[in-house]
Amino acid sequence: MPIQILSPTVAAQIAAGEVVERPASVVKELLDNALDAGATRITVEARGGGIREVRVQDDGSGIAADEVELAFERHATSKLAHASDLWALQTLGFRGEALPSIASVAQIICITRTATEEVGTELRIAGGTIQERLPRGCSPGTSITVRNLFYNTPVRREYLRSESTEMVAITQVVQHTALANPHVRFTLLLDGRLALQTNGSGDLRDVVVDIYGLETARQLLPVHAEYGADMDAVQVRGLISPPSVTRGARTAMHLMVNRRVVQARGALAAVVSEAYHTMLMKGRHPIVVLAVDVHPAAVDVNIHPTKAEVKFRNPQRVLSVIGRAVRDALVEGTGVAPWSDPAHASELPRRFEVRPAPPASLRSAWGVGDSVWTTQSRWDVGVPPPATPLGPEPQAALPAPEPATSPASVGGADVDGPPPSAAPVVATPTPDPLPNPAHLSHLPPLRVIGQVGLTYIVAESPEGMYLIDQHAAHERITYERLMQQRGQGMIEAQELLMPITVELPPAAAELLLHAGEQLREWGFSLDAWGEGKVRLRAAPATLALEQAQQALLEIADYLNGQGGSTPDDWREAMLTTLACHTSVRAGRVLSVAEMRELLLALERCTSPRTCPHGRPTMVLLTPGQLERQFGRRV
Repeated sequence: MPIQILSPTVAAQIAAGEVVERPASVVKELLDNALDAGATRITVEARGGGIREVRVQDDGSGIAADEVELAFERHATSKLAHASDLWALQTLGFRGEALPSIASVAQIICITRTATEEVGTELRIAGGTIQERLPRGCSPGTSITVRNLFYNTPVRREYLRSESTEMVAITQVVQHTALANPHVRFTLLLDGRLALQTNGSGDLRDVVVDIYGLETARQLLPVHAEYGADMDAVQVRGLISPPSVTRGARTAMHLMVNRRVVQARGALAAVVSEAYHTMLMKGRHPIVVLAVDVHPAAVDVNIHPTKAEVKFRNPQRVLSVIGRAVRDALVEGTGVAPWSDPAHASELPRRFEVRPAPPASLRSAWGVGDSVWTTQSRWDVGVPPPATPLGPEPQAALPAPEPATSPASVGGADVDGPPPSAAPVVATPTPDPLPNPAHLSHLPPLRVIGQVGLTYIVAESPEGMYLIDQHAAHERITYERLMQQRGQGMIEAQELLMPITVELPPAAAELLLHAGEQLREWGFSLDAWGEGKVRLRAAPATLALEQAQQALLEIADYLNGQGGSTPDDWREAMLTTLACHTSVRAGRVLSVAEMRELLLALERCTSPRTCPHGRPTMVLLTPGQLERQFGRRV
């Protein structure tokens, strides 16, 4: 076929594929136009999945009568005149492609009037061709109805999903846009049914209530941070969920840049997810509504056909501000906000604030007086408190791994030479103080009651009864201690009095031996000892030797590329593996003193409510829940 110039109609239909992929794309483009027109009320109606009909009506500035036809010409726009205007852009749309692209593949009815005109204008277009124009009485603003999408391009129509799927996509677009513009009142009608309505109050939490419900909205944590000025200015504001409120997909992650909704993927989504590091279970995602504002000249919005992605002039600065803002909000609001002794208020770091005394409703949750929850109540009945209750962490490792004294205790490993009866294989380590001030408590006062199933610690608090997973809790304690040691340069290692031989698959042994230098940084010292065996001469001080084989197997898997291959992936894999295999296991009997010390150490963790794998460390049963179980409350 010879080279030829396409007709304007065919060119428009092909180009429309970049802008109009499905009915939700039409809704997005029309919403952008309505917002650019200054609308404060927007109604979206969709029928038949939006394929049969989509209508977007607004109370914006409208289109002047002598410019209505021009608005449907390609590259006709009132939002910029030169390419350099992109660096001072204040609008969502700017290319002048949306309306002509939609008109080329659908039938359109546009009704519009400006506030200064007495009569509005109705324009009808089909397949890009104007069919009719006539005067029309209407309120100021614009109403655009799009019918029979892709009626003249049946191949495109065949690739659309079911009506229900397309309706979901439209709903998501309207939700995203409403969250980005809480000052605008949105109404969404699907097949005549009211699906969403916001009040336009300007309060973001009101919009979240309309989308996710009152109970979820109450739990979201505010985010606010500002950095720099002028071209370097970055502002982050919004709401995020605590780790206990999650979703199974990223559809609840809403990100906006200069009021422009962007897709929750790439670096922006990654930095938000990283802020929840170790707080979420695998496969779970937070609810996030974040608006990022930067100078118009500091962001390029013209890198994606549908304007769903942006590029920052200084991405590291922006991502750093976002990550810090989200993490600080989590630290300050998810049970990590400190309970502290007011007497030590002046000693608190500036990042923390003294939390006021528990409200009356909390203090009386069990129907008891304030005196029950004094400092003394943190300690168990019959176990005297230390001389300085809120002083430094005790120096004994609690719970400490029991030393191995026979080959059977190594769990798959055998000990060369006579059993070391004179000294333990691994000395009880002295824990490093956790990085938080000793007098801070990141949990409410907890009074140990006992142990259930050799797995859960039962503790009473002003809020109710807590069940604490002893392994998950100790994992969090060990993880943060190892992180601190790693930050100081080296994991504390313990030379074994008698090296042990650990049997491993040949491939795993080979990987470990070739990574000897890396492993030494984490406290391991290995050498070859026959086929499929390694000789362990030193190990991290907190590692129980019965867990050595399993820990080395997991480390070999990470060395083989499973779970990531970057330095950060490797560091995280080692931290979580060592934390897991150096922590007290389920099924171990703990004394009252050990349980008490474990909870005291957990209180001083930065993120005490989840283990490094994201599992919860504790579950709260409120007095109300218990009363309902016992029939005291309906």
